[in-house]
Amino acid sequence: MSFRAAVLVIAHHQPEVFAALVDSLRHPSIDVYVHIDAKADLASFEAVVPEGDGVSYVRDRSFVNWGGLSIVHVILRLIREARSSGNAYQRYALLSGSDLLIAPIDEVLAAWQSSIEFIRIDWRLTGPDAQRTNLVDRRHFPDDRLPLRARLSGRIPRKVNPTIELYQGSTWWALTAGAVDQVIGFIAEHPRWLDFHRHTLCSDEIVFHSILKASPHASRIVQDVEQCADADAFIADPVHALHYIDWSDRTALSPRVFGIDDEPTLRRSPALFARKVDTTSMTLIDAFAVRQAHHSDSPR
Repeated sequence: MSFRAAVLVIAHHQPEVFAALVDSLRHPSIDVYVHIDAKADLASFEAVVPEGDGVSYVRDRSFVNWGGLSIVHVILRLIREARSSGNAYQRYALLSGSDLLIAPIDEVLAAWQSSIEFIRIDWRLTGPDAQRTNLVDRRHFPDDRLPLRARLSGRIPRKVNPTIELYQGSTWWALTAGAVDQVIGFIAEHPRWLDFHRHTLCSDEIVFHSILKASPHASRIVQDVEQCADADAFIADPVHALHYIDWSDRTALSPRVFGIDDEPTLRRSPALFARKVDTTSMTLIDAFAVRQAHHSDSPR
């Protein structure tokens, strides 16, 4: 069976940045499935990346809210789209429309053909030595825009669903088909567990991570804080599975946006993607596009 990967992209703005990412991923072994936030204009994305040639848009779009279970439902919908395509995928990779490919595509495909589960576990949220427990033991309302709910968010204690221990890490991952099957099967068997996370904050950083930590795939997770000798160094590491993400400002709500001055750092990184970039990063995006083109033209 020839290798094939499904790339799942969540985007909500800046179509030109999204287009650069999709163009960098064009390869016979890769199909791209895209969800554009229902708050955004789908036509502006289709204008720069038409459907077809390995790119499919989800038509049943959702309104996505930061920190909400709405993100998890979108990820699951993208997985269903890919699985219903009739293609047999050995790897599923979740990316943001604000990501930048910083490695040759051949290196990405080589990594994806391994048995490694590229997901990062940063924090234990329940059980012994738990931290950041307020994400799960308080009732949050990230998908509810009512002002009263917003004021109550994080203030109401609740009992944590005990089905499995909970963990948190970076949203963005690249999982084997077996790991994705594990997640889908667990959710099907425990619908109340997923429903519990309607009032979890940042469930997109918890749901997949917790299921895989409780599964036979746990031993193949590429970065797990419980398997490292120096937890402080682990948390400070900017490589999150396959992404280089600068969280050096620990008070920020979003990671730092990269610019052309970051090009040398990103080229030295073992990461395959950088997060994040935006329209102010076009010179950097163009520099890596030139690198990709040069690599594709090089003799093999």
